[in-house]
Amino acid sequence: MADGRFRPGGRFRVADDDGVRWLADPDGGRLLSKGVNNVSFGPDEIQGTRRKPYAEACTRKYGSAEAWRTAAAARLAGWGFNTLGSWSDEDVADAGTVLAITPNLDLGMSFAWAKNEQDRGKPQQAFPDVFDPDFAAHVTQRAHERCAARRNEARILGWFMDNELRWGPDWRGPEELLTLFLALAPDAPGRRAARDWLSARHGGAPSQADCDDFAAMVAERYFAIAAQALRAADPDHLNLGSRFAYPPKPAIVAAAARHADIVSFNCYDADPAKALAIYETCGKPLLIGEFSFRATDSGLPNTRGASPIVATQTERAAAYRTYARTALAHPDVVGVHWFEHADQPAEGRFDGENSNYGTVTIDDRVYAELTAAMSEVNAAAEGLHAAAGS
Repeated sequence: MADGRFRPGGRFRVADDDGVRWLADPDGGRLLSKGVNNVSFGPDEIQGTRRKPYAEACTRKYGSAEAWRTAAAARLAGWGFNTLGSWSDEDVADAGTVLAITPNLDLGMSFAWAKNEQDRGKPQQAFPDVFDPDFAAHVTQRAHERCAARRNEARILGWFMDNELRWGPDWRGPEELLTLFLALAPDAPGRRAARDWLSARHGGAPSQADCDDFAAMVAERYFAIAAQALRAADPDHLNLGSRFAYPPKPAIVAAAARHADIVSFNCYDADPAKALAIYETCGKPLLIGEFSFRATDSGLPNTRGASPIVATQTERAAAYRTYARTALAHPDVVGVHWFEHADQPAEGRFDGENSNYGTVTIDDRVYAELTAAMSEVNAAAEGLHAAAGS
């Protein structure tokens, strides 16, 4: 919507208004990206099967994926959302309402996945081997294939380069990046690079300072190569960064800020204030790519997955309201994306997650308290954010 704040540019871009960060839409209007992840007709298969219970329910209810898209788009717009988050069916954006899209490219991890498949008998890459001579070529080719032909699509808000890369110890394991690289196969370029770097440094066992400095070097290399590849394929759309799972070391955030237009991160804390205080030092606009709350009264196990668990849907709506208002009142935040559109199967999706993340149930029944809170906050979002500069 053009509100006269910014110059029309034909694409989404970042802008500043009296010290408050915004997105400018293609017509020059102020925008905050209010999104929902995984808006899809068949988002999850039950682990170990080909069954997609949400798709089954929606087929019975709507008759077709096309009819579901129209209904889903209308609901999202009615709740005040303007963006399809990661892993969403992009056709929903064309189903009768105006929604921006934010595709996830997996630029780096697609390289690791391909190498791991090729070298099944060797130690696997938990982080893409950015020292491999093939890495830059792979990232460049993938960015070209995914983005170059779409550089004129005005509905693309921007591209996420990757999601939740393993920058250090997290739920996947206690290893530092340096340890992960040293554990690669003997002939892996990343292992040789790590070994030579450590040997030139002092030749002893890795210290925490070694781990931090090596991670900073890897981050600079990753972000520089990936951002250059994306810019070459599509210089017109925003680079939304590589969504961090947890706040990494400051040097890693700084590397992201040097090369991306926006620093994106996922934050499943009950309150985003602590994470915002860390990321705000990077000097770039911020986007929360995932957050959520789960409730026990949903009947779902909620035994696998992130985010706080509360007792009731009323408490879930209140937790959403507090979190989103805190985020939107920060002057650097230009978007918040909820995870996710529909609940996960009680039996668990591909990785076992079985949680009450949805705006709707697995049978496509709307969570009235939650979506009412979403509608309320989304309607107030621009006012909350503008007041951050006062």
